Amino acid sequence: MSEPILSAAEIAKMQTPIWEQAKAAIDAGGAETAKELIDRAVDQWSSLQDYSINWITSLLTFISEEMGEEAVERALRSTGETFVRPRRTSERPWGDLPAAQRAKVIARSMLANMGAVAVSEDDEKIILEFECGSGGKLVDDGRYEGEHAYATLAERAPRTFDRESMWVYCAHCSVNNEIQPVEWGDVPTSIEFPPERAGDPCVHHVYKDLSAIPDTAYARIGKRPPRAGSGDEGQ
Repeated sequence: MSEPILSAAEIAKMQTPIWEQAKAAIDAGGAETAKELIDRAVDQWSSLQDYSINWITSLLTFISEEMGEEAVERALRSTGETFVRPRRTSERPWGDLPAAQRAKVIARSMLANMGAVAVSEDDEKIILEFECGSGGKLVDDGRYEGEHAYATLAERAPRTFDRESMWVYCAHCSVNNEIQPVEWGDVPTSIEFPPERAGDPCVHHVYKDLSAIPDTAYARIGKRPPRAGSGDEGQ
């Protein structure tokens, strides 16, 4: 057998995640080395995230072009039932959580998605304005323009928030975050306003009193607002 080309140290490094290397550096007193390793881990995650987002969007674009926009909604609904709904299921319904907690969960998720968030508040709601690290980034990067552009949904429907157009990736916001939660007997995760052009933020309204959510927010997703004691779950 020929001489190995990888040293034992190289193999150990290849087998150890960067964050574990960062922990080891901290334990060894190498704070600067740990910071560099954390930055490298973030860069690697960002690259993999970008790959995954484009993979998802190219698949949704294929579905739209080959089978139509309604098929995109069916695909997203399938994901919602098999993946999103189990993650949302807990002993305490989303709508029973205090508004501050709901807002913190959403903000934390968007920051983990390589985004940035500005937080403000008025009498009725918490307002989260995101520089979105996924759908918004695709828009800002021009991926819906030029050769091999991703699909833009153009059939006005609940899946487009009743808009005349919607970036195909952002349709999961209407289907999985608002339409399906209402159908499951809960409330929308938040009331979302995806960007309409490059540079726009993605805005989420988190209502302190869920009964204050405007009827128009339900109408745009093809639902009726639930009424206390009526048994109407927004269908």
